[in-house]
Amino acid sequence: MKKMSQIRRESQDGPHQEATIPPGSSRRSLSNEPANPSRRRFLKKAALATAGTALLAGGYASLWEPNHLEITRFNLSLPRLPSAFDGIRVVHFSDVHLGFHMDEQDLSELADRIAGLEPDLLCFTGDIVDDYSVSMKAAVPVMASMHATLGKFAILGNHDYRGLPAGVQELYPKTGFTLLRNEHAVVERAGQRVAIVGLEDNIMGKPNPQRAIHGLPDEMCKLLLMHEPDYADVAAQMSFDLQLSGHTHGGQVRLPVIGAPMPPPGGRKYIQGLFHVGTDRMPLYVSRGIGMTHLPIRVLCRPELSVITLKSGQ
Repeated sequence: MKKMSQIRRESQDGPHQEATIPPGSSRRSLSNEPANPSRRRFLKKAALATAGTALLAGGYASLWEPNHLEITRFNLSLPRLPSAFDGIRVVHFSDVHLGFHMDEQDLSELADRIAGLEPDLLCFTGDIVDDYSVSMKAAVPVMASMHATLGKFAILGNHDYRGLPAGVQELYPKTGFTLLRNEHAVVERAGQRVAIVGLEDNIMGKPNPQRAIHGLPDEMCKLLLMHEPDYADVAAQMSFDLQLSGHTHGGQVRLPVIGAPMPPPGGRKYIQGLFHVGTDRMPLYVSRGIGMTHLPIRVLCRPELSVITLKSGQ
């Protein structure tokens, strides 16, 4: 299969001789030398400049960048996408991490942005909480307020298993999102159908793609939600037409030239953006996510909402 896409985005001195000390005189200790005012001023300015740079960098990483959401829009052609689904808008977000510098108010602001994008499909690829399900309770009404004409779908990320994973699972029905755990849901439009497939997390769970697609025709177009993007090497060998993932936060901290210095397990090969994987070039999109974990900063890696317009045919 051939898939096509187009993305737009928002002095060294020489040797010296020791001076001769006149008879009867003594060498003064450097500590008794009078202070050099120019040197003191220089050191003070250097210290202030260093402190100022640190404050600016810290403020940028912790205050500015995490609060400036980037919306990435692109078209993606899928040969097996039914004509009835041509032009549908898939809004994809990931890794909210409620409970770690993210709360229901932050999610409410995100919901407003999502509403303005008018999604046909709304897909969330895991890590709604950073640790415990209690962080999700206050956000349930906000998640319930999100709307997509063809449905809202979600999977679990590795953080969603911490503490009481059953608690997270029990809250999902109240959000209106269909939680997929090695399962699929079929979406119908004008008599044609597409499958949304969701797998268990590959670190904390046991993904079973065979079980997830059981009963689906081989020729049916299948959109896969999988938290860890590196799983695409497996998915590309099966009959999936597109994989949406998160997990990496795009590295969260990215350095010039180097990129992400410490990507997480499960996201070390595919870190952010669009890839085509395998001999059939299955599209994989890796979201930079919304929230943060471990450190409350983002550097050269803004939070992201992606809007994918699907096109039918080559």
